[in-house]
Amino acid sequence: MLKSILRSCLVLLALTGAAVASADAAEDPPDVRALLFYDSGKPQGRDLFAFYLPALTARYGTRLEVSGIDVAEHSGAQAYGAAAARWGLPPPPDGLPAAVVGDQALTGLLEIAQGLGDRFEELAQAPDAARWPDLPELESLIPAGIQDAAERAAREGVTPASDSAGSAGAGGRSMSDRIANGLAVVVLIGMVLALVHALVRLRRQDGGTGPTAAKVLIAVLLVGLGISAYTAYTALAHVSLACGPIGSCAEVQGSEYAKLFGIPMGVLGLNGYLLILVTWLIARQLSPKGGGWNWVPWGVALFGVLFSLRLTALEPFVIGATCLWCLGSAVSITIAFWLLSGFARTGR
Repeated sequence: MLKSILRSCLVLLALTGAAVASADAAEDPPDVRALLFYDSGKPQGRDLFAFYLPALTARYGTRLEVSGIDVAEHSGAQAYGAAAARWGLPPPPDGLPAAVVGDQALTGLLEIAQGLGDRFEELAQAPDAARWPDLPELESLIPAGIQDAAERAAREGVTPASDSAGSAGAGGRSMSDRIANGLAVVVLIGMVLALVHALVRLRRQDGGTGPTAAKVLIAVLLVGLGISAYTAYTALAHVSLACGPIGSCAEVQGSEYAKLFGIPMGVLGLNGYLLILVTWLIARQLSPKGGGWNWVPWGVALFGVLFSLRLTALEPFVIGATCLWCLGSAVSITIAFWLLSGFARTGR
């Protein structure tokens, strides 16, 4: 009997200790509290809760607490005005969404993703990161904003790419994403076939190209330049890409593959297309018939195709989302490479 009582006491003590430990853990404050200003009527605001916030929550869990303030509402607009005056945020709507962590302001989707993502540990070390911004206009909005952010992320959020493989059969991805990813696979297959055929063209004696091909090449390069210039601008200005009816441009733009050595892909593409165009025009002037100089733009285009092949494969199979602008650039560089193979062979 005594042993049974002792065992019961030990079990109760263990359960009590576990409950106390759980309670203490639950009471531990988050490492970072982020105040998000967004406009529910704008695509950037929807992308914030569809892609960015679910990914950040899955990554950091209770270490990150978020309160969302909708500036489409009168009280939210007033709060944003006060925050803009204090932290130097741009006026709405161009500056939205924006985030405030302590006394640090993050503007635009990319800056928010990078600040709360790659720089999370750095932010967590700041002494005021775990406190809500001290602004009287925010006091009554923050509690409701915490619930609002959680509900919107749960309702609108898309399953992160790392978890999408297991949930694809259950509709973890929207139909538009699946259509876009399927299109990316089709483009990927077409790029491989075009690459092989372009290499075969180099062995043909009749692989020359005429004035029409030259005009098409210039047009394709200009299209690639336009796409790259736009995506470079959105990356550098921290604004969202205008995406079409299918695909998830914001998720691709916010992924870790959107930059190489810290340089946005749009900037790399812009320089690549410019280099191809300039070197091809120089080759036409220096060696219109010999063909030797034409290998320079051909080599640059080959690198561009191989690089685009990698990015196109990453979108459906790794990121789990596809950007139509990226597909457009991939098609442009592939056509340019195919045409340049004819010029490189004959020099005409």
